[in-house]
Amino acid sequence: MKKNHSAPLFVSIAIAFLLLFVSSNSCMAQDDPRDLEQDYIKRASDLLVDKNYEQAARVLEELLAKQPDLNNETIYKQLTYIYDDYLFNFEEALSLYEKYLVRFPKGKFVDSFRERVAYLKDRRSEWQALRDFRKIMLEVDKDRILESLKEVEVILTTNENALIAPEMHRYLANSYFETKQYQKARKHMEEYVKSFDKTGISNADKALTLDLYSDILIRVHRFDMALKAQDQIKRLGNQEENGPIETKKISIKEQRTMWNGFRLSFFYFIAVMILLIPIKFWRHFAWHEFKQLVKPILLLALLLLGPVLFLNRIGGQEIKLTFFLYLWGLSVLSLVIIKLLAPLSLRVGRTAYISISLIHMAAASFMTYYLTVYTPMLIFFQR
Repeated sequence: MKKNHSAPLFVSIAIAFLLLFVSSNSCMAQDDPRDLEQDYIKRASDLLVDKNYEQAARVLEELLAKQPDLNNETIYKQLTYIYDDYLFNFEEALSLYEKYLVRFPKGKFVDSFRERVAYLKDRRSEWQALRDFRKIMLEVDKDRILESLKEVEVILTTNENALIAPEMHRYLANSYFETKQYQKARKHMEEYVKSFDKTGISNADKALTLDLYSDILIRVHRFDMALKAQDQIKRLGNQEENGPIETKKISIKEQRTMWNGFRLSFFYFIAVMILLIPIKFWRHFAWHEFKQLVKPILLLALLLLGPVLFLNRIGGQEIKLTFFLYLWGLSVLSLVIIKLLAPLSLRVGRTAYISISLIHMAAASFMTYYLTVYTPMLIFFQR
């Protein structure tokens, strides 16, 4: 029986044509500008994630070279972002900003790009200082933040009158505030606030700055100045963006009252201690009498620690143990002072002596409350 070879031959030819068709479609897909664009964008994004900024810029530059008529504004945005904020190649960034403005005269990034063009041109003579400053900002490490701040201070010293000086003052104020160096934060924030008229920042940014300035002033107990800063925010008309200003002012006034109460208590506490000198307490000092205070002191510790533990464990309220330590320490000191002050009762009378002692204990308690609730002790000594 004779085999039919025509059918297999036909199938082979059909498969060959099919493979050729699929292959040609695949090649066309690869040459599709949209697919090419997405491929480059993905590669650049992956490189950005890996912080390989130079290579990411090269990839996007290559895309623009292959497709000079590319109608994708985001490519320019991403590329200028890399050159301006990561590579600090301001010349290249400026060139790309200007190319974009020519290519997309009504583009969505026109306003911000024009601002950047003006910013870079005005500061062309300061590019090296700006580059050094930006590198420190980008590479700052929490473990060496203080060293980084010193480096910025050095740059600022040689560029105090430069256009970039306000930026450095703002950065230092923020950083010192975060590291709880409030006096330094205040110094730089005040310099930045003075430059408001020169920098031309928006009212919204002014309000945010003044709000931070107010927080710094609170930390250094300049409450009246903090209230004035809040009034300035109110005049800018940014109440909705910066929170309820009146509520914050009430809080500032409350803190001012508590601070004045703390100072009054502190000075009274010291004044009572000074009273020990004119009565010559050392002549009346007897060690065996102070041994009698051991039991009351231990009892006092138990009485004070009990409520703290109760509120922590059972009451559901978190009370810091520092409150107990402050209160117990000041109470013990008060007991010793009152004991040493006993001879004063012979001069002023028993009633006056008891009154002085009670107020002294109350002052110690109030100081403990203030130090625990309103401010760390470190802030009190940072005057």
